Amino acid sequence: MHKQNAMLEVKDATISVSGQILIQDLSLIAPDGEITCITGPEGSGKTAFLRTLMGFLPVDKGFVTVDGELLTVKSAPAFRQFMCYLPQNIDMLRNQLYPAEATEANPDEYGVWNTVLPSAEKTDEIKPLLPEEIYKLTHQIIQEAEDKPILIADEPALHLSPELAMETLQLIQQQAAQGKCVLIASRNPQFVAYANRVIDLNKFKL
Repeated sequence: MHKQNAMLEVKDATISVSGQILIQDLSLIAPDGEITCITGPEGSGKTAFLRTLMGFLPVDKGFVTVDGELLTVKSAPAFRQFMCYLPQNIDMLRNQLYPAEATEANPDEYGVWNTVLPSAEKTDEIKPLLPEEIYKLTHQIIQEAEDKPILIADEPALHLSPELAMETLQLIQQQAAQGKCVLIASRNPQFVAYANRVIDLNKFKL
């Protein structure tokens, strides 16, 4: 994939974790220039679905394509070069990236996170981030990934005040307006309301 924009497509996907089916027969198209929101209660499989889109968790059935090209665990590292990922808990992300001792993170995931976390955030002492710091880091990560046509964000408003959540939403809207394929997992009513497409995972259960 060499083009500036990209589109994600999921067809008849069934996804399970540790033998438990979380999502069954899900199909969606997340086009460039739009925000697609994956919603559902805690434990419904939102994070697992995002991991599948990044190629860390294979589908049990169905397939995922990026701009028409098949995404598999084997081909995923090449596709991830085109993705900017905002994890649900940036505090945990920093701890996994820069621990005092060897990281327990999956080496491949470590590499992905390491490419999107600004080097200025490296520190030997991990302290909880304030909401303003989370917003600032989110903004910085997105800025440093301006050349990546796909933005994937897991609960980007989770630890933010309503005001900062709205500012983050506006930032994400700007990315879509620039032609990026934006896919977020969120239970935040503002994010759900302003998305171009909403997928409720409750509709894809056994």
